[in-house]
Amino acid sequence: MASATTRTVRQAARPAPRTDIPTAPSRAGSPARWIIFLAIPGLYLTLRGYHAFDGDQAYRLPLLLHLQDPTLYATDPFVRAFDAFNPHRGYLALIDLASRPFGLAAGLAGLFALTFWATASGVDRLARSAWPELGGKVGLVAFVLVLMAKAGNVGTNHLFESTLLDRLIGFGLGWMAIASAVGDPRRGAWSGAAWLGLAALVHPSVGLQLALTLAVAWGVWGLVGRSGVSFRTSVGAVIGLGLALGPGLALMSAQGGSLFEGLPPEEFRLLSVQVQGPQHMLPSMWRSWQWMAWDCYPILALLALGRVGLDGPRAPWPASRVRLAVLIGVNLASLGLAYLAVEVVGDIRVTVFQPFRMATLARGLALIAVSGRVVTLWARGDLASRSRAVLVGVGLSGDGMLIVATAVDLGMALADWAVQRPEIRRIADGLRDIVPNLLGLVLLGSGLYYLSRHDTESGHWPLIASIGVLAVGSRLARRWTPGWTPRRIRLAMVAAWALPVSAAVAPMIVDPAKHRIVSDLVARCRFSETPTDDLERLAVWARDRTPASSRFIGPPGPKTFRLWSRRPLAFNRAGGPYHAAGLLDWSTRYRDHVDFRGSTTEFARAYLGDRHRLEARYQEMTDLERASLARRQGATHVLAAAPRGTPPAPGGPLELLRVEGRYAVYRVRTTSFDPPVSPLNPHAE
Repeated sequence: MASATTRTVRQAARPAPRTDIPTAPSRAGSPARWIIFLAIPGLYLTLRGYHAFDGDQAYRLPLLLHLQDPTLYATDPFVRAFDAFNPHRGYLALIDLASRPFGLAAGLAGLFALTFWATASGVDRLARSAWPELGGKVGLVAFVLVLMAKAGNVGTNHLFESTLLDRLIGFGLGWMAIASAVGDPRRGAWSGAAWLGLAALVHPSVGLQLALTLAVAWGVWGLVGRSGVSFRTSVGAVIGLGLALGPGLALMSAQGGSLFEGLPPEEFRLLSVQVQGPQHMLPSMWRSWQWMAWDCYPILALLALGRVGLDGPRAPWPASRVRLAVLIGVNLASLGLAYLAVEVVGDIRVTVFQPFRMATLARGLALIAVSGRVVTLWARGDLASRSRAVLVGVGLSGDGMLIVATAVDLGMALADWAVQRPEIRRIADGLRDIVPNLLGLVLLGSGLYYLSRHDTESGHWPLIASIGVLAVGSRLARRWTPGWTPRRIRLAMVAAWALPVSAAVAPMIVDPAKHRIVSDLVARCRFSETPTDDLERLAVWARDRTPASSRFIGPPGPKTFRLWSRRPLAFNRAGGPYHAAGLLDWSTRYRDHVDFRGSTTEFARAYLGDRHRLEARYQEMTDLERASLARRQGATHVLAAAPRGTPPAPGGPLELLRVEGRYAVYRVRTTSFDPPVSPLNPHAE
């Protein structure tokens, strides 16, 4: 009796278990959804990085800097060309608003975080509404698939990128709009219109294309009884879209008249479509593997929506899944019409509208459907089904990998469907498991062998590694189930964010120029405006050591010198305006930089035939020829390759000022030459 009383007193004296940690799951459970969503950005930044101040930002940010300080780039022909036609005004105004109180780097990072959140929120809500029976995990899976998707990138617009671009913001707002419309049509009719109105201000083309696609879907929803949308609601939604697009369309309509003025239509097509942006506009320019990988998305979506090869009866679709399927159909039909208009009819206005941006939407919508299939396959628990789910997820990171993963899933799904037929089951019930698995092994082995011989990205290794990790992990899980404790959740969060946080903090403590590890961290996740390569360091030197009135010429290819030097650059290939008059000046400067004297047609043919050989002609010029080019372009300084061997002779046309790795900056001597003149630059002083 005393012993029992003593035990009771000791138990009462023990501290009660903590209940103030709502996100701490049981040992056998999983972390809360918000914890996983908080870890995903850290993992993404660790694996893909964050790339500010380079890429497409390198030639768009000078437009912002000129907007903030008109004396910067006042004589830069590329920057001033956007005085006439500038579709980036909303995007630049947004960055200006964010960067003025916090600085440019912090403003870009903050907007990138908001774009990440908008994309995650929209994709998550859309997947959960399409697959309500699968719970919250389907939204997590859908978002991870979207982040991994690099395969089938027709039109060269990724679903998500590691740098802040106006189209990325537009698509993020678009996912919010589509999730609102598909998930709750009554409320989403107006909230979705508001999101797309904002998208049209940031990126007019993306916003308008998304709105047109959704408007047609609203019309079809109103006619399809199972969609749960009344005709009255659909009409109101279309009207709301029209009203929301008003400000964005008004902003662009005032500039539209200058788009085609200044060039004959055929020359405009050559320069704008075939030279400047064929990878964005012309389906005939895309590689066969890109096309095949893109075709995998609708195939996988059909397998998912039709539950092909999955167990259990086919339950009626919820209305939200009907709306998703209709939207996918409308999107694919619009892409078919766009192909006819661009490749068959050759309509220049449709072509420069870049309708194949909506091929990116098609990939995303397909992945929303695929997420339900991936979750279902994983829940089956057997190694074969989970291997199919993993192959699809990993395969999204490369064209060849996705083709193989789709072939395996399609083959096994059709085999599953066939052996479930009553007539087949009566003949050989034992084949139900053997045939699909055997076929899957044959398809996987054949695909891996083909990739090992033909895939330049060696896609067979990630697929092999993923299956190996899954097999080993499945075997270990039978003996040991780790579970998630609060301590392990904290460790996982630290592991996810260790590299991005280090990249943000390290440059404040250590000079990246003196420590390779810190420099590599900054290059991986660029949260500060810190140069990381020879060209950027040389540009920063030019910013500090050359007069503000200096103007440069340089190689046609590298695109970061203008931004980092804060100096006008007479020409850069990536820095191409969109309207006809600007294209004419851009083309003239391009040909002058590579000493090409042929017609526009001949120039386009030479560019498409061997662009790198064409642009190498700049470096093949002598110092005297580059000095002459600089005078024609109104430049005072030259960016070129560092001299090999002895530096330029004293008294020559170019004076060597600075060497940084592979590049060097020269000053054009004016003592024995005429002062710089600029017959090509209408903005010269």
